[in-house]
Amino acid sequence: MIKALILDFGNVISEPHDDTVYDRMAARSGLPAGFFRTACWKYRDEFDGGKIGGKEMYRRVLADGGVSGTEGELDALAGKLIEEDIGSWTRVNPGVTEWALALQKEGYRLGILSNMPHDFLEIAGHTVELFGKADVPVFSCHVGVIKPDPAIYRIALERLGCEPGEAVFFDDLERNVDAARALGIRAYLFTDLAAARRDWSYAVAGAGGKA
Repeated sequence: MIKALILDFGNVISEPHDDTVYDRMAARSGLPAGFFRTACWKYRDEFDGGKIGGKEMYRRVLADGGVSGTEGELDALAGKLIEEDIGSWTRVNPGVTEWALALQKEGYRLGILSNMPHDFLEIAGHTVELFGKADVPVFSCHVGVIKPDPAIYRIALERLGCEPGEAVFFDDLERNVDAARALGIRAYLFTDLAAARRDWSYAVAGAGGKA
C-alpha cells in the first residue's frame, strides 16, 4: 500500500531551471557564460550540504575564473551571483503544487526530498507553497547529506513513517532515482506532470492501492 508522495524540488516542484542565468552572471563578472555552466557546479555538493554558503561558493568560482579585486568588491560580486543563482530556481510549477496538495487531501503523506542550500531557503523558501504545507520537508543543508547518498532517503522515510515500498518518489536526475530504487522506494524520473500522474497511478495500482 502507498502512504506517501515524495517530490524533489528542482525541475519537479520548480519549473525547469532558467539557464539564461549564465548570461546574466557573465554580464556581471566579465567571465564567459560557458564558464559558469560548469564552474557553478564544482562546489555545489558543499553548498547543498550546508558546508559553505553562497557567497563562499561564488568567491571560489570567481577565484577559479581569475577575477581580481578588493575583498569588498569580490564579496559584493559574489553576493550578486548567488542572488542570480537563487533567482533562476524560483519559478514554481503550479500544476505540480495543485496535484501534490490534492493527494495530500486524499490522505497521502507529502514529503519533499531536495538537495537544497541554506541560501535558497533564506531568500526564497517562503515563496514555495509546498515547503510550508509538506508533512515532511527534508533539505540537504539541514541534515548534512545530499542525494544520492542512501542516508538522506532513509531520513525522509523515517520521518514520514513509511517503509520504502510505501513511498513514491519523483526526481529529475536518474542517479537520484536509481539510488531510491536501490532502497526499494517506488521511484520515477520526472519529465512532466502528465507522466508523473501516470507513474503515480501505476505505482498505487501495483502496490495494491492506498494504505
